[in-house]
Amino acid sequence: MAQYYGEAIRVTSMSDEYEYISAHPCPNCGGRWKVRMQALLKDAQGRHYDRVDVICRQCKRCQAFLFDIDSFFEGSRD
Repeated sequence: MAQYYGEAIRVTSMSDEYEYISAHPCPNCGGRWKVRMQALLKDAQGRHYDRVDVICRQCKRCQAFLFDIDSFFEGSRD
């Protein structure tokens, strides 16, 4: 997972997130991911992020992906 918000992967839709996850299999065994949890996050500047925690279906390695989803909220700011 990106350690900092600045390393988040920019996406423009939820389907982009799942396409990205599918295109990046487990680095240990090449297995496919299963989503365990998804959480909406906000940084100190009010930008929105989606954290997706996954587990490899084969080797059970856990990983998290952090997506910059601020574009989903454009126009909704005060």
